[in-house]
Amino acid sequence: MTLNLSDDPQLSNTLQSAVNNAVQINGTKYVQLNLRAPSNGSLQVRITYDYIKLETPIQLTNLVDRPDDGGGALNAAWTLVHDDDFSRYLIYLNDQPFTSSSGTATVSADDLAGRTIDKSISLHSRLQSEVTTANGQPLIDGTDYYAVIVVEYDDGRLGTPSPQIGPAAPTNEIPLSPIWAIAGPHEGGDDGDVELEWARCTALDLKSTKIYASTTEFSDVLGLSPITELPPTEGNTTIIQLNPGRPYWIGLTCVDLTDQEDIQNPIVIGPVVPTGGLNDLTPPPKLENVSADDTPDDDGGRITITWDQSTADDCTFYAIWVKLDDGLPALTVIQSLEEQGFSRAIIIDECDTTSAIVDEYDGLILEDGQPYLLAVVAYDDWLNVDLVDVDIVSATPLRNSIGSGGTPDRIASVNAYDHADDDGTAIDVVWTISDADDFSHYIVWVADQPVTDLSGAWAAFGDDPDKCGCLMINKQWIDEDRNPIELTISTALYSPPSNMMDITMSTPQLIKPDIELFVTVTVHDIKGNVHLTNLPQASVVPINNIVDTEPPERLSVVDIYDRPNDDGTGLLLDFELSEASDIGSYEVYAASNPFTSVLPGGGGPITPIATLDRNPELPLLIEIVAGDMPVVTGLEVWAAVVARDTSGNAYLDDLVVSSSQAIDDGFDDSGDYITPVEDLASNWIDDGILVSWSGINSGEIRGYKIYILQETFDTIDEAVEVGEVLASTNFLITSDIFEELDNQTTWYVAVSPFDDYTTRVAVEPIEVLPPEKSGTDESIEQKEDTDFASLLTTPNLVAAGLLLVSLFLLIAIVRTRNNKKMRDKSWELQEATWGIQDDMGWDDSPGFGAATPVAPPPQISPQVQDDIYSAAQRIESSDPYQRPVYQPQQPVLQPQNNALLNELNDNNQAPKPKIDTSFLDDLL
Repeated sequence: MTLNLSDDPQLSNTLQSAVNNAVQINGTKYVQLNLRAPSNGSLQVRITYDYIKLETPIQLTNLVDRPDDGGGALNAAWTLVHDDDFSRYLIYLNDQPFTSSSGTATVSADDLAGRTIDKSISLHSRLQSEVTTANGQPLIDGTDYYAVIVVEYDDGRLGTPSPQIGPAAPTNEIPLSPIWAIAGPHEGGDDGDVELEWARCTALDLKSTKIYASTTEFSDVLGLSPITELPPTEGNTTIIQLNPGRPYWIGLTCVDLTDQEDIQNPIVIGPVVPTGGLNDLTPPPKLENVSADDTPDDDGGRITITWDQSTADDCTFYAIWVKLDDGLPALTVIQSLEEQGFSRAIIIDECDTTSAIVDEYDGLILEDGQPYLLAVVAYDDWLNVDLVDVDIVSATPLRNSIGSGGTPDRIASVNAYDHADDDGTAIDVVWTISDADDFSHYIVWVADQPVTDLSGAWAAFGDDPDKCGCLMINKQWIDEDRNPIELTISTALYSPPSNMMDITMSTPQLIKPDIELFVTVTVHDIKGNVHLTNLPQASVVPINNIVDTEPPERLSVVDIYDRPNDDGTGLLLDFELSEASDIGSYEVYAASNPFTSVLPGGGGPITPIATLDRNPELPLLIEIVAGDMPVVTGLEVWAAVVARDTSGNAYLDDLVVSSSQAIDDGFDDSGDYITPVEDLASNWIDDGILVSWSGINSGEIRGYKIYILQETFDTIDEAVEVGEVLASTNFLITSDIFEELDNQTTWYVAVSPFDDYTTRVAVEPIEVLPPEKSGTDESIEQKEDTDFASLLTTPNLVAAGLLLVSLFLLIAIVRTRNNKKMRDKSWELQEATWGIQDDMGWDDSPGFGAATPVAPPPQISPQVQDDIYSAAQRIESSDPYQRPVYQPQQPVLQPQNNALLNELNDNNQAPKPKIDTSFLDDLL
């Protein structure tokens, strides 16, 4: 019986399903078929299986910009291919959509034949890769690209290309800041050492890590200068040196190869207090007399809190904690301020400050009429603090002014310059700080039209940076000296092509070179008050410094004149500043001969006597000209100023030159007419020397200069100047200011006052001993200057009287002992024998009216003495009276310390013979 199984319409599908689900080993499919005979159990089977090999389809799943990189790359991802004869994946990129030869978007292998492969991957399990070229050309940032992928097989043929994907554009991203950082005092280091560790930067084009530090809290690094910059090879730990004993906030950013960093979002930690020594684990005691009240005469939203100064020696800073007063009674459970919901609002880094104004907390301003709870606590240098035992007070801010309230004054001045070494896409803005006590923030405005009136722009844009292109900065000042703030700006408002002078029609764009821009800065307080009209402004033209070859114009006004009230050894130079936007510096040339050129061979000096920055302090004092020749009376001096831009371009010939002569006004340049300082004192504070003095607070003295040296000196020319103060009468010398300072060396310190013309040359330094010696040693001069009258105190006089009485008693005792004569040893023997009393010495003369002394008995001759002893021995041996010999009573023996007796008996006496002479009594 023959059965044609192919007549079954489901046979082919069933068999293909069995093949698809069969086991494949080394490219071979193993299919098991079970057949049964319908009659006798025998079968003859023939199977013919014809197949057509089909490719595994492939497609791109993603095409995106490579993150956190320097641009010029895209990331592509695709599906997996398991074909046995797989060779590699091929990726093609194009800067526009792919088109086939027939003009459709579906491309074939033949359409890709003439193109350059942009990426090849031979590992079939790898399903993503970065691509950096398009048809062999490097990718351009900001350009849209499309991609397809195709599989190449072992025989060299290409499979069916995937559908194209796109567009995607590569970009140069700003590197992300570290995600964490920790800092603390460096164990075993010097005071001021801070050990810092942070998460490594993830940018693929990382150049360095910048570290910022400030004594005021910050959330961005706008306007701050880094204290150090570390390359990736230095790792992610370092030790930085800060002023010890002060709280710091530390910020870190990552910088890529194009110097981009996320200045708006650094990682910030703090406060951190650089310190040394051991942690006593004891917080400062609770602050007393804490009180809070509404700040008077203001626009509201402010509370003034006061307290008594902390009594802790190691107090470092105060923190004010704030929360809403909900009117509920205080909890009886002991909780810390944090557990009660308080937030730290302000930190005051001076422990001698006893008041502060609170206007916000947690980024929210205080609301008028809303009561708040406040507390203030003290921290030591190890951040030990007691947040439980604190006094909590309540206060409510109120508005006390009438009308619109007070508006912060406009800034005094603003300047703008082209940013150096760029392609003309940035400018530098510099402005003086505001002194408003209710300051909130600055806003920097840049536009291609005048910005003296921003009332329309403020109404249209507000402070939305996406509309106004402006930059907000909430730091009232950057450093403790409150110097002008300098920022680099890269965005400005540009008017539409119609050239309408309406700033409300402008749109924010990246700064373009060679287009004049106008700059101003507005000051805002916590209530939003701001001046929007009559604003000061500056103008600047961004310049592409890469191709800049045009120098600034020659200065037309240069003036040199005699310095008044001097001894004829100085001249003053003044000049008008250059109007060039890219001005970089001013070079001052001066010589004793006329010149108009400073080129080599031009007859003038070729080396400047001074180089000033783009915003110099004028006038400039000239005391030495070319050839190191000093300025003297009657010497005519010629001077010129060269303006040089940031690209190094400058005119060096045809200069405007001015000349003058110095005049001797009979002025004493030694400064002896200036009153010297008094009460000069110094002492060690940790590893620094605190110098203090008293001076005259008058217009005569403008300030004081501090000098130091390891040897004593008489004039300031011999010593090293380490600092200058204008109003203060103390100065702390640290190793940051004077690197050679150490507390194992004796130093000499002096302070010299100065006025508008000179500094007092003659000084009287004081000696500063190392800390371990300064408490015990006294200088010879101090001993010689001691006043004798200071010794005539009541305790000293009583002690002197007792000493005098003791001296008289000692003399009397000595004289009495000298009047006694040493007794004759033989006479003492006879006195003990015969009972003769020794009432006086042999040579003592009797007193007046006394009886004549009885003559002493005659001396016993040696022969008689021998006979007496012999007779005594015979009597003792014979015992004629038949009675017991008299035995004297023996004393009771007691223990004694012979060593102690020997020490007390300095004069060793010869031992006496132990002869019992009691028999002489019986004999007599």
